[in-house]
Amino acid sequence: MGFPHCPICVALAFLTACITVTRGYFFYFLYKEAEKKRAFQFVPVGNWSL
Repeated sequence: MGFPHCPICVALAFLTACITVTRGYFFYFLYKEAEKKRAFQFVPVGNWSL
């Protein structure tokens, strides 16, 4: 099973690689969006500066 392989296997490998990269990108995007929504703005109450 060297480099010259059947076209169906090459197409399946390429499709699998594209799906994997796209899935990783979307998981990263969803994680970043969740982090933005989970983060809250810290508003200090009172004068704590010295």
